[in-house]
Amino acid sequence: MSKNVKWFTILIPTFYFLIPLILKFNYDSSFLRIKFIELYINCIPITVCIIFLIKKTIVNNFYKLVVLTAFIVYLCSLHQVVTFIPVWHYLEDQVISSTTPLLNLVPFKTILESEITQLMGPLLMLTPLAFALMSLSILTSIKKTIMVTMLISIGIELIQFIENSTGSAFLLYARSTNIDDVILNTLGGVIGVYIYLLFNHFISKGQSERLQI
Repeated sequence: MSKNVKWFTILIPTFYFLIPLILKFNYDSSFLRIKFIELYINCIPITVCIIFLIKKTIVNNFYKLVVLTAFIVYLCSLHQVVTFIPVWHYLEDQVISSTTPLLNLVPFKTILESEITQLMGPLLMLTPLAFALMSLSILTSIKKTIMVTMLISIGIELIQFIENSTGSAFLLYARSTNIDDVILNTLGGVIGVYIYLLFNHFISKGQSERLQI
């Protein structure tokens, strides 16, 4: 497989962010102007990040190309859910009124108070990230992968804190900053690493058995 095939995946974030904008072309020009600004603010950082990751990947077979493609779709979706900056909401007056605290710095507080089903989202949110980082040989060390997962989780929480502090706690976009999310995200990264190790073990075992036949 050609080494340059992996660069076709850079089209994914372009389509991911452009298609919703194209579907809104029947809106008035002022709204579209805001949406274009929103597109640049959100698309450029994630695209630069994806270019960096593609450059670091080793894609030498179809399986890794599929993992890379799924990884980029996952990153775009993750950004849309947890770090997307809704520019047009900054221009609205309606702020969400909630009795739920938007900041929690007490470890295990919400973990102990929540049901298991409520914890599954934060727990598994960065599991695909850790799996893909090791599958694509972006990182090869277990410790570094877990550390990077934790740092990314902290970065997400900081972005959400900044958004909330600067007035983005608008209706439908209110996000909380929670130390327990960092704990659960990091634990999810550990799960992702061990899923990779288990998966890699079965692949290596299967290849060894085929060579013996």
